[in-house]
Amino acid sequence: MVRAQLRSQMYSHDTKTVLNAFAKAYESALANYEAASALAELKHFSQATSVAILSLEEVGKMFLIDGLLFARTGDERYKHYKQGHLSHQMKLNAVALYPLFLGYLTISDPRRNEGSYHQMMESMLTDLKTKRQELADLLGKDFLFRNLDHLKQKGFYSYEADGVFKANKEAIDPELAKAVLAFDRSVTDALKFVLGRSLENYNALFQDLREKVDEVSLRQIRNEATRFVRNVLGLDIEKP
Repeated sequence: MVRAQLRSQMYSHDTKTVLNAFAKAYESALANYEAASALAELKHFSQATSVAILSLEEVGKMFLIDGLLFARTGDERYKHYKQGHLSHQMKLNAVALYPLFLGYLTISDPRRNEGSYHQMMESMLTDLKTKRQELADLLGKDFLFRNLDHLKQKGFYSYEADGVFKANKEAIDPELAKAVLAFDRSVTDALKFVLGRSLENYNALFQDLREKVDEVSLRQIRNEATRFVRNVLGLDIEKP
């Protein structure tokens, strides 16, 4: 117990703070998707796109928060979080690593070794890959997730085009809006499947790793998660 307390004091953020931040980002990601979906039902496609992108930013923030597991004040992980959680583009960049992050999160799920679980994960990751490709096809071959920040701004504000001011509702094509929402739904559905609503398993994993596992062992655990995505599921996650 004393050893665990001493280890906890080494880190930039205490366990309770990190877990609370992770939970709030998760809650916000799901809530923003639901709000975006409701706006789309009302045909407010530009605003729906912007709120869906906010949902993706919260997912990126979850990735950054989880990185605080072994972060110490002033180290690279700490600096990455401090910069990233306030930067829209850095949070969106993190979404590019979402399949790996999701694979890592599965180690907290007690169902992980069940055959049906592998099948469900394969289905969800395949859908995620498909939705990502559909989005990339609409936004062009040079698409990067950080580019969604500009799209988000267009959906929120009036703008000028060729000397004419237009309302935000004219800013985003409905087909593009639907593609963004479809990708966000794929992301949040997978999160809900792995994490559930209570985050009880994730919280237990985080605490256990921080109290008992060193960074070398954690790297091995994350490598295992990578193999879970790449080998067991047979997916090339590096392609958009």
